[in-house]
Amino acid sequence: DYKVVFSQHGPLVLVSVSRSHQSPAQLRRELCYVYYQIISLLTQATVTRIFQHKKNYDLRRLLAGSERILDNLLRRLDTDPGFLLGAVQCLPLAPSLREAVSYLLLRAVTPNLVFSILLAQGRLVSIVQERAVLEDTRLHPADLHLLFNLLAGSSAPPQAGELWTPVCLPRLYPDSYFYAYVSYLDPAHGVCLLLLSTDQAAFYSVAACKRRIEEGLRAQGLLAAIQAALRVAGGAGASRLGLSELRHFMYKPLDIPDNHRQLTQYTR
Repeated sequence: DYKVVFSQHGPLVLVSVSRSHQSPAQLRRELCYVYYQIISLLTQATVTRIFQHKKNYDLRRLLAGSERILDNLLRRLDTDPGFLLGAVQCLPLAPSLREAVSYLLLRAVTPNLVFSILLAQGRLVSIVQERAVLEDTRLHPADLHLLFNLLAGSSAPPQAGELWTPVCLPRLYPDSYFYAYVSYLDPAHGVCLLLLSTDQAAFYSVAACKRRIEEGLRAQGLLAAIQAALRVAGGAGASRLGLSELRHFMYKPLDIPDNHRQLTQYTR
């Protein structure tokens, strides 16, 4: 039997037709992520304005070229438990190494730089937020998933150099764009630096931050440490717990208050 689920978000009605064992609630969650991905490309203000003027507008005109991103999102929804858990997966690293990476990200600042994010093979290494630009806010895991999917679904190869593109973060500010600078510091190992600015004209100043971060990572041996962590089979791995009968696990802390600044993460 087929399940048919509808989900309305403003002027958009999304439909899922499924023969899977997923519950209607899980299918609605997936439709919500599809909506968020559309908003990340267009902004909520743009979608609302278009349908206020023309209720039968074909939105596919504006989404042309983004098919790979949306297709990749649907594939990840089937395979990445982070979407279901509302959390992101981090690369296991010694606390001292992660602190050193975060300190480098903190020191490389420029006006209107909001977030500095380092990831490796789709797993978060460190994220730093500039409080002077955005105060009393926190990046939601859903927005991080959309950013990671934007990288994974991009048609540009990792070795393509620098990328500067507008992106909306629907759980943070759904009506406006941030500007994302993307650079792969080590394409072979999928080590990627993502810098988000509120200034559309800040490409060169943000690129200068990237150069300082990359120089620091290489000089302090942190890039080599990340590469070594990626080679450890199984990541955090059940074997590290010393329980011989345990084959697989996922752990997500549940005691983080809603107003806490820690990003929700999971381990497996």
